[in-house]
Amino acid sequence: KVMDRHELNRMFDGLAPDPRRERELLRQLLQDDVRRKRPMKNWKRAVIGAAAAALLVTGAAAAVVVPRLNQGFLDYLNVEPEDTEAVVQAEDLLLPGAMELDITKEDNGAALHVTQVLRDRNCVMVLADFTAPEGTVLNMGDLDAPGSWMRKGFSLTSETTACFLDEAGEPMGDGLTGYYNWEVLEDGDPLDEHLTLMLTLFPQMGETSVMDAAALRVPAVNLSYFDTEGFDSEAVYYGDWTVQIPLPQQDIGSAQQLDYAIGELDGARIVVEELYLSPMTMELTLTREGGVDLDSWTDENEAAQIRWLSLANDAADPNNVVLSAKDGETVSLERSAGGDVGTGRQVAVFRLSQVTDPAKFQGGTLTLNWACGKAVIPLNSLALAEP
Repeated sequence: KVMDRHELNRMFDGLAPDPRRERELLRQLLQDDVRRKRPMKNWKRAVIGAAAAALLVTGAAAAVVVPRLNQGFLDYLNVEPEDTEAVVQAEDLLLPGAMELDITKEDNGAALHVTQVLRDRNCVMVLADFTAPEGTVLNMGDLDAPGSWMRKGFSLTSETTACFLDEAGEPMGDGLTGYYNWEVLEDGDPLDEHLTLMLTLFPQMGETSVMDAAALRVPAVNLSYFDTEGFDSEAVYYGDWTVQIPLPQQDIGSAQQLDYAIGELDGARIVVEELYLSPMTMELTLTREGGVDLDSWTDENEAAQIRWLSLANDAADPNNVVLSAKDGETVSLERSAGGDVGTGRQVAVFRLSQVTDPAKFQGGTLTLNWACGKAVIPLNSLALAEP
Protein backbone atom coordinates (compact mmCIF):
# COMPACT_ATOMS: atom_id res chain seq x y z
CA LYS A 1 0.00 0.00 0.00
CA VAL A 2 1.31 3.46 -0.90
CA MET A 3 0.93 5.97 1.91
CA ASP A 4 -0.39 9.41 1.07
CA ARG A 5 1.25 12.57 2.43
CA HIS A 6 -1.00 12.80 5.50
CA GLU A 7 -0.38 9.16 6.51
CA LEU A 8 3.36 9.75 6.21
CA ASN A 9 3.11 12.87 8.37
CA ARG A 10 1.24 10.93 11.07
CA MET A 11 3.86 8.17 10.99
CA PHE A 12 6.70 10.69 11.34
CA ASP A 13 4.86 12.48 14.15
CA GLY A 14 4.84 9.20 16.06
CA LEU A 15 8.56 8.78 15.57
CA ALA A 16 9.47 12.32 16.58
CA PRO A 17 11.30 12.83 19.90
CA ASP A 18 9.59 14.53 22.82
CA PRO A 19 10.18 18.31 23.16
CA ARG A 20 12.88 17.93 25.83
CA ARG A 21 14.86 15.44 23.73
CA GLU A 22 14.32 17.60 20.64
CA ARG A 23 15.80 20.70 22.34
CA GLU A 24 18.84 18.70 23.48
CA LEU A 25 19.42 17.42 19.94
CA LEU A 26 19.13 20.92 18.53
CA ARG A 27 21.59 22.21 21.15
CA GLN A 28 24.10 19.61 20.04
CA LEU A 29 23.52 20.50 16.40
CA LEU A 30 24.22 24.15 17.15
CA GLN A 31 27.51 23.14 18.76
CA ASP A 32 28.38 21.09 15.70
CA ASP A 33 27.68 24.14 13.54
CA VAL A 34 30.65 25.92 15.11
CA ARG A 35 32.88 23.47 13.31
CA ARG A 36 31.51 24.29 9.85
CA LYS A 37 34.13 25.19 7.28
CA ARG A 38 32.16 28.37 6.49
CA PRO A 39 31.14 29.63 9.95
CA MET A 40 28.00 31.69 10.25
CA LYS A 41 27.34 34.75 12.40
CA ASN A 42 26.06 34.02 15.93
CA TRP A 43 22.61 35.44 15.28
CA LYS A 44 22.27 33.41 12.12
CA ARG A 45 23.10 30.19 13.96
CA ALA A 46 20.40 31.07 16.46
CA VAL A 47 17.93 31.82 13.68
CA ILE A 48 18.39 28.66 11.67
CA GLY A 49 19.69 26.35 14.35
CA ALA A 50 16.41 24.51 14.48
CA ALA A 51 16.61 24.08 10.72
CA ALA A 52 20.28 23.18 10.62
CA ALA A 53 19.91 19.40 10.52
CA ALA A 54 17.40 16.57 10.57
CA LEU A 55 15.97 15.43 13.87
CA LEU A 56 17.09 11.99 15.09
CA VAL A 57 14.66 9.39 16.37
CA THR A 58 15.21 6.42 18.67
CA GLY A 59 14.50 2.79 17.85
CA ALA A 60 15.88 0.04 15.67
CA ALA A 61 15.69 2.24 12.59
CA ALA A 62 16.26 5.97 12.25
CA ALA A 63 13.92 8.32 10.42
CA VAL A 64 14.10 11.92 9.34
CA VAL A 65 11.29 14.30 10.22
CA VAL A 66 10.80 16.98 7.57
CA PRO A 67 8.01 19.36 8.61
CA ARG A 68 6.80 22.32 6.59
CA LEU A 69 9.26 24.99 5.47
CA ASN A 70 8.20 28.55 4.79
CA GLN A 71 10.80 29.47 2.19
CA GLY A 72 9.54 33.03 2.11
CA PHE A 73 10.43 33.35 5.77
CA LEU A 74 13.94 32.01 5.18
CA ASP A 75 14.29 34.44 2.28
CA TYR A 76 13.28 37.26 4.63
CA LEU A 77 16.08 36.16 6.97
CA ASN A 78 18.52 36.05 4.03
CA VAL A 79 19.22 32.38 4.77
CA GLU A 80 20.75 30.54 1.83
CA PRO A 81 19.51 27.03 0.94
CA GLU A 82 22.92 25.46 1.64
CA ASP A 83 22.66 26.71 5.23
CA THR A 84 19.85 24.27 5.93
CA GLU A 85 19.91 20.48 5.76
CA ALA A 86 16.30 20.02 6.87
CA VAL A 87 13.21 22.15 7.28
CA VAL A 88 11.08 23.07 10.25
CA GLN A 89 8.02 25.09 11.16
CA ALA A 90 8.44 28.86 10.89
CA GLU A 91 7.82 29.22 14.64
CA ASP A 92 11.12 27.37 15.27
CA LEU A 93 13.02 30.26 13.67
CA LEU A 94 13.65 33.46 15.61
CA LEU A 95 14.15 36.83 13.99
CA PRO A 96 17.01 38.91 15.45
CA GLY A 97 15.76 40.68 18.58
CA ALA A 98 12.46 38.78 18.71
CA MET A 99 10.67 37.58 21.83
CA GLU A 100 9.37 34.04 21.37
CA LEU A 101 5.66 33.52 21.99
CA ASP A 102 3.25 30.60 22.01
CA ILE A 103 -0.24 32.13 21.81
CA THR A 104 -3.04 30.37 19.97
CA LYS A 105 -6.51 31.72 19.19
CA GLU A 106 -9.08 29.38 17.60
CA ASP A 107 -12.33 30.14 15.81
CA ASN A 108 -14.45 28.46 13.17
CA GLY A 109 -12.17 25.42 13.07
CA ALA A 110 -9.01 27.42 12.30
CA ALA A 111 -6.17 28.57 14.55
CA LEU A 112 -3.94 31.63 14.62
CA HIS A 113 -0.66 30.81 16.35
CA VAL A 114 1.45 33.86 17.30
CA THR A 115 5.09 32.78 17.51
CA GLN A 116 7.21 35.90 17.97
CA VAL A 117 7.08 39.66 18.40
CA LEU A 118 9.60 42.47 17.95
CA ARG A 119 9.27 46.00 19.25
CA ASP A 120 11.54 49.02 18.98
CA ARG A 121 10.84 52.69 19.65
CA ASN A 122 9.00 53.09 16.33
CA CYS A 123 7.55 49.80 15.26
CA VAL A 124 5.98 46.50 16.26
CA MET A 125 6.26 43.32 14.18
CA VAL A 126 4.32 40.13 14.87
CA LEU A 127 4.86 36.75 13.22
CA ALA A 128 2.06 34.19 13.21
CA ASP A 129 0.92 30.98 11.54
CA PHE A 130 -2.66 30.46 10.38
CA THR A 131 -3.91 26.90 9.96
CA ALA A 132 -7.36 25.99 8.64
CA PRO A 133 -8.92 22.49 8.58
CA GLU A 134 -7.17 19.97 6.39
CA GLY A 135 -8.20 20.26 2.77
CA THR A 136 -9.02 23.98 2.97
CA VAL A 137 -7.65 26.13 0.18
CA LEU A 138 -6.28 29.45 1.47
CA ASN A 139 -5.81 31.27 -1.81
CA MET A 140 -4.62 34.80 -1.00
CA GLY A 141 -4.34 35.92 -4.60
CA ASP A 142 -1.19 36.66 -6.57
CA LEU A 143 1.46 37.78 -4.09
CA ASP A 144 3.55 39.22 -6.94
CA ALA A 145 0.76 41.14 -8.68
CA PRO A 146 0.91 44.95 -8.91
CA GLY A 147 -0.46 46.40 -5.70
CA SER A 148 0.30 43.23 -3.75
CA TRP A 149 1.53 45.48 -0.92
CA MET A 150 -2.14 46.13 -0.13
CA ARG A 151 -3.73 44.16 2.68
CA LYS A 152 -3.33 40.41 2.56
CA GLY A 153 -4.24 39.01 5.94
CA PHE A 154 -7.20 40.26 7.95
CA SER A 155 -9.90 42.87 7.45
CA LEU A 156 -9.07 46.34 8.73
CA THR A 157 -12.11 48.36 9.76
CA SER A 158 -12.96 50.96 12.37
CA GLU A 159 -14.19 48.11 14.58
CA THR A 160 -10.92 46.19 14.30
CA THR A 161 -8.30 48.77 15.22
CA ALA A 162 -5.08 47.77 16.90
CA CYS A 163 -4.68 49.16 20.41
CA PHE A 164 -1.81 49.42 22.88
CA LEU A 165 -2.56 48.26 26.43
CA ASP A 166 -1.06 49.42 29.72
CA GLU A 167 0.14 47.15 32.54
CA ALA A 168 -3.43 46.80 33.81
CA GLY A 169 -4.61 45.63 30.40
CA GLU A 170 -6.53 48.86 29.74
CA PRO A 171 -6.49 50.49 26.29
CA MET A 172 -4.12 53.43 25.84
CA GLY A 173 -6.20 55.75 23.66
CA ASP A 174 -9.00 54.96 21.23
CA GLY A 175 -6.92 52.96 18.79
CA LEU A 176 -3.87 53.30 16.58
CA THR A 177 -3.55 54.98 13.23
CA GLY A 178 -0.60 55.16 10.88
CA TYR A 179 0.87 52.33 8.82
CA TYR A 180 -0.69 49.02 9.82
CA ASN A 181 -0.58 46.04 7.51
CA TRP A 182 -0.60 42.25 7.38
CA GLU A 183 1.69 40.52 4.91
CA VAL A 184 1.53 36.92 3.68
CA LEU A 185 4.95 35.28 3.36
CA GLU A 186 5.32 32.92 0.44
CA ASP A 187 5.49 29.28 1.52
CA GLY A 188 5.84 27.38 -1.74
CA ASP A 189 2.31 25.92 -1.51
CA PRO A 190 -0.15 28.84 -1.73
CA LEU A 191 -3.21 26.61 -2.08
CA ASP A 192 -2.91 24.53 1.08
CA GLU A 193 -4.46 25.11 4.52
CA HIS A 194 -1.49 26.95 6.06
CA LEU A 195 -0.17 30.51 5.90
CA THR A 196 2.59 32.43 7.64
CA LEU A 197 1.69 36.06 8.29
CA MET A 198 3.63 39.10 9.43
CA LEU A 199 2.00 42.16 10.94
CA THR A 200 3.89 45.45 10.78
CA LEU A 201 2.64 48.41 12.80
CA PHE A 202 4.04 51.95 12.64
CA PRO A 203 1.87 54.13 14.86
CA GLN A 204 1.41 57.71 13.73
CA MET A 205 3.98 59.99 15.30
CA GLY A 206 2.61 61.84 18.30
CA GLU A 207 0.39 58.96 19.42
CA THR A 208 1.07 56.84 22.50
CA SER A 209 4.77 56.02 22.70
CA VAL A 210 5.49 52.50 21.51
CA MET A 211 7.84 51.93 24.45
CA ASP A 212 5.19 52.92 27.02
CA ALA A 213 2.92 49.97 26.20
CA ALA A 214 2.84 46.61 27.97
CA ALA A 215 0.87 44.75 25.31
CA LEU A 216 -0.79 45.07 21.93
CA ARG A 217 -4.30 43.97 21.05
CA VAL A 218 -4.11 42.77 17.46
CA PRO A 219 -7.32 42.57 15.43
CA ALA A 220 -7.49 39.47 13.26
CA VAL A 221 -10.98 39.26 11.75
CA ASN A 222 -11.89 37.42 8.54
CA LEU A 223 -8.85 36.23 6.61
CA SER A 224 -9.01 38.11 3.33
CA TYR A 225 -7.07 40.07 0.75
CA PHE A 226 -7.60 43.11 -1.40
CA ASP A 227 -7.94 42.18 -5.06
CA THR A 228 -6.31 45.07 -6.91
CA GLU A 229 -7.65 43.86 -10.26
CA GLY A 230 -11.28 43.76 -9.13
CA PHE A 231 -10.65 46.54 -6.58
CA ASP A 232 -12.58 44.67 -3.94
CA SER A 233 -11.96 42.71 -0.74
CA GLU A 234 -12.01 38.93 -1.14
CA ALA A 235 -12.84 36.88 1.98
CA VAL A 236 -10.93 33.60 2.22
CA TYR A 237 -11.92 32.33 5.68
CA TYR A 238 -14.36 33.84 8.19
CA GLY A 239 -13.69 34.12 11.91
CA ASP A 240 -12.30 36.28 14.69
CA TRP A 241 -8.80 35.53 15.96
CA THR A 242 -8.20 38.87 17.69
CA VAL A 243 -5.41 38.31 20.18
CA GLN A 244 -3.59 40.16 22.96
CA ILE A 245 0.19 40.08 22.65
CA PRO A 246 2.70 40.97 25.40
CA LEU A 247 5.46 43.30 24.23
CA PRO A 248 9.18 43.10 25.04
CA GLN A 249 10.11 45.66 27.67
CA GLN A 250 13.71 46.13 26.56
CA ASP A 251 14.75 48.31 23.65
CA ILE A 252 16.36 46.10 21.03
CA GLY A 253 17.91 49.03 19.18
CA SER A 254 21.34 50.66 19.19
CA ALA A 255 22.16 54.35 18.96
CA GLN A 256 25.07 56.59 18.03
CA GLN A 257 25.43 60.32 18.62
CA LEU A 258 26.66 61.88 15.38
CA ASP A 259 26.36 65.69 15.17
CA TYR A 260 27.38 65.26 11.54
CA ALA A 261 26.79 68.16 9.14
CA ILE A 262 25.67 66.88 5.73
CA GLY A 263 25.16 70.19 3.90
CA GLU A 264 22.89 73.21 3.52
CA LEU A 265 19.25 73.74 2.59
CA ASP A 266 17.68 77.18 2.12
CA GLY A 267 20.61 78.74 3.91
CA ALA A 268 20.37 76.40 6.90
CA ARG A 269 23.10 74.02 8.05
CA ILE A 270 21.62 70.48 8.15
CA VAL A 271 22.96 68.17 10.86
CA VAL A 272 22.31 64.50 11.59
CA GLU A 273 22.23 64.61 15.37
CA GLU A 274 21.60 60.95 16.21
CA LEU A 275 21.19 57.60 14.51
CA TYR A 276 19.02 54.89 16.07
CA LEU A 277 19.15 51.42 14.54
CA SER A 278 17.11 48.37 15.45
CA PRO A 279 16.67 45.04 13.63
CA MET A 280 13.60 46.60 11.95
CA THR A 281 14.08 50.35 11.58
CA MET A 282 16.55 53.19 11.31
CA GLU A 283 15.74 56.57 12.83
CA LEU A 284 17.61 59.79 12.10
CA THR A 285 17.23 62.91 14.23
CA LEU A 286 17.84 65.94 12.01
CA THR A 287 18.36 69.57 12.98
CA ARG A 288 18.66 72.77 10.96
CA GLU A 289 20.70 75.73 12.09
CA GLY A 290 20.04 79.25 10.72
CA GLY A 291 18.60 79.87 7.29
CA VAL A 292 15.02 80.80 6.44
CA ASP A 293 12.70 81.40 9.37
CA LEU A 294 10.21 78.54 9.08
CA ASP A 295 7.81 80.16 11.57
CA SER A 296 7.25 83.12 9.26
CA TRP A 297 4.46 82.20 6.86
CA THR A 298 5.36 83.72 3.52
CA ASP A 299 5.11 81.82 0.26
CA GLU A 300 8.89 81.52 0.17
CA ASN A 301 9.12 80.31 3.74
CA GLU A 302 6.28 77.83 3.26
CA ALA A 303 8.14 76.33 0.29
CA ALA A 304 11.29 76.11 2.43
CA GLN A 305 9.39 74.32 5.20
CA ILE A 306 8.04 71.79 2.70
CA ARG A 307 11.59 71.15 1.45
CA TRP A 308 12.78 70.71 5.04
CA LEU A 309 10.05 68.27 6.06
CA SER A 310 10.38 66.27 2.83
CA LEU A 311 14.18 66.21 2.94
CA ALA A 312 14.43 62.56 3.97
CA ASN A 313 11.91 61.51 1.31
CA ASP A 314 14.88 61.20 -1.03
CA ALA A 315 14.92 57.63 0.35
CA ALA A 316 12.49 56.80 -2.45
CA ASP A 317 15.63 56.34 -4.55
CA PRO A 318 17.61 53.40 -3.06
CA ASN A 319 20.87 55.14 -3.97
CA ASN A 320 20.06 58.09 -1.72
CA VAL A 321 20.07 56.26 1.63
CA VAL A 322 22.43 53.28 1.88
CA LEU A 323 23.21 51.38 5.08
CA SER A 324 26.39 49.33 4.69
CA ALA A 325 27.96 46.71 6.94
CA LYS A 326 31.71 46.59 7.57
CA ASP A 327 32.08 43.88 4.92
CA GLY A 328 30.33 46.06 2.34
CA GLU A 329 26.97 44.27 2.38
CA THR A 330 24.08 46.72 2.13
CA VAL A 331 20.48 46.75 3.33
CA SER A 332 17.95 48.78 1.39
CA LEU A 333 15.70 51.22 3.25
CA GLU A 334 12.32 52.78 2.67
CA ARG A 335 10.86 55.86 4.36
CA SER A 336 8.12 54.90 6.81
CA ALA A 337 7.36 57.90 9.01
CA GLY A 338 8.62 61.23 10.18
CA GLY A 339 7.66 64.72 11.15
CA ASP A 340 8.60 67.98 12.80
CA VAL A 341 9.13 67.66 16.55
CA GLY A 342 9.91 71.32 17.14
CA THR A 343 11.24 74.26 15.19
CA GLY A 344 14.26 73.20 13.23
CA ARG A 345 14.17 69.58 14.38
CA GLN A 346 12.64 66.45 12.85
CA VAL A 347 12.76 62.67 13.14
CA ALA A 348 12.87 60.52 9.99
CA VAL A 349 12.09 56.80 10.30
CA PHE A 350 13.05 54.18 7.72
CA ARG A 351 12.14 50.51 7.48
CA LEU A 352 14.88 47.96 6.77
CA SER A 353 14.09 45.63 3.89
CA GLN A 354 15.10 42.68 6.08
CA VAL A 355 15.21 42.20 9.83
CA THR A 356 18.94 42.51 10.54
CA ASP A 357 21.10 42.49 13.67
CA PRO A 358 22.31 46.10 14.27
CA ALA A 359 25.70 44.76 15.42
CA LYS A 360 26.32 43.87 11.79
CA PHE A 361 26.69 47.57 10.97
CA GLN A 362 29.29 48.37 13.63
CA GLY A 363 32.23 49.69 11.62
CA GLY A 364 30.03 50.22 8.57
CA THR A 365 28.72 53.42 7.00
CA LEU A 366 25.54 55.36 6.31
CA THR A 367 25.53 57.13 2.95
CA LEU A 368 23.11 60.03 2.43
CA ASN A 369 22.67 61.67 -0.96
CA TRP A 370 20.06 64.32 -0.28
CA ALA A 371 19.06 67.73 -1.57
CA CYS A 372 21.23 69.36 1.11
CA GLY A 373 24.37 67.47 0.15
CA LYS A 374 26.06 64.08 0.17
CA ALA A 375 27.79 62.46 3.14
CA VAL A 376 29.29 59.11 4.10
CA ILE A 377 28.88 58.79 7.87
CA PRO A 378 31.03 56.21 9.73
CA LEU A 379 29.25 53.98 12.25
CA ASN A 380 32.00 53.23 14.73
CA SER A 381 30.32 53.63 18.10
CA LEU A 382 26.88 52.01 17.94
CA ALA A 383 25.80 51.10 21.45
CA LEU A 384 22.67 49.62 22.96
CA ALA A 385 20.02 52.29 23.34
CA GLU A 386 19.26 53.58 26.81
CA PRO A 387 16.20 51.98 28.42
